Amino acid sequence: MGNFDMLPGEIVFNILTRLPAELVLECKLVSKSWNKVVSYPSFSQTHLDRCLEDLDSGGKSTFLLVNDDFVYSSFSYRKFHYLEYHDDSSSENPPFYRVKRMKINPAPYMYYYLAGACNGLICLNGCPDNDWVNYEPVYICNPITRECVYLPVFERTPGLLAHSHGDRLLSGFGSTNEYKVVRMFNLLGEPNFLQVEVYTLGSGKGWRNLQKKFNKKLDSFKCVRGVFVNESLYWNLKTGKCNVVAFDLANEIFVEIPEAFPTSSDYIFGPLGGSDYILRVLGGYLSAVRYDNYWKTSELLLLKKKEEDGSLSWIKEFALSNTDTHQSLALSCRGTVLCHSGTKVQIHDLNSLSSKLLVDFGKERYIYETIPHMNTLVSLKALGEETTKTMETVDVPRDVDEVYKELPRNASAGTYI
Repeated sequence: MGNFDMLPGEIVFNILTRLPAELVLECKLVSKSWNKVVSYPSFSQTHLDRCLEDLDSGGKSTFLLVNDDFVYSSFSYRKFHYLEYHDDSSSENPPFYRVKRMKINPAPYMYYYLAGACNGLICLNGCPDNDWVNYEPVYICNPITRECVYLPVFERTPGLLAHSHGDRLLSGFGSTNEYKVVRMFNLLGEPNFLQVEVYTLGSGKGWRNLQKKFNKKLDSFKCVRGVFVNESLYWNLKTGKCNVVAFDLANEIFVEIPEAFPTSSDYIFGPLGGSDYILRVLGGYLSAVRYDNYWKTSELLLLKKKEEDGSLSWIKEFALSNTDTHQSLALSCRGTVLCHSGTKVQIHDLNSLSSKLLVDFGKERYIYETIPHMNTLVSLKALGEETTKTMETVDVPRDVDEVYKELPRNASAGTYI
């Protein structure tokens, strides 16, 4: 420790809140004085604020990747990976990345997928009966602090739901000044109206029914999980003049986005057909991605405000040709796109139209989902969740060695842990 231990507490606080979350936890073990600083009530919030500033300043992008393991099972015991990519155009240093396995296999659930992620907290949809059918929000965790909370399970009373079997609960997770989980369903007696329930972390009220009727059928939604951006959850609809709706988490109301993006009927596809746009997040904007498997083209739109009148409009950001890229994750100032295909994470240069491979998870480990995520010290217990537990993980079967192919070290700096 030397003279470092003699520094005033506010200086140590200032230094430690600028470190990555994983290093902060290691620093707690260095000395009692550092442990005390990290335990300050304001530490985790200050650390979060600086993590957000780091992302806003550009050059750094972080994501959570969910991989299916077809060696064992196509849907059970999915693997989670944390991807961190640095590309600062103001620096002479080459781009840097790292990929790290995250153990988020929540016992006793075998089948699960992402409901959302926000400020380091991850919410999972799971099957309470492990029947691979009825998914709902069941679990929230912070994989860095190892804290977790199990949400009250939805009571599926026979004859209650318009859809009693299948992925018939819409869900989403995000925050305003509070962290909220949302689940939506149609009742059998009112199949044309959405019932909305909200779970607010730390409120102690459990699931709260809004007692409002929203004139929407679950069948009209193209996806189950809402995309979180700008304090709202977004879903795209199958039909209608307005094909995107948003649930405002602060006011807890639905808002229709008046500007519609093109549907598949507006395009000429190859013999294999094409796909409609899928909602994602890119650079803090709601994005819409469309991939044509036959022509090997990918197109991305961003929902932005027009300079002339401030109205929202879908703006074509870029298009890729001769590519197997399914989703674009980040756009750098250098004109490169961080993207992924079925099993690979790669960098595509929009200027030279060339691509470089970063990580290949292998043909048996398909990238099922990706979502913006950063490692933080946000505490579920500090938020008021009295049933907070320490994460436990199931013993996931491994039939093959986990070996991932990466770029040669002389091609790009990177690490896999």
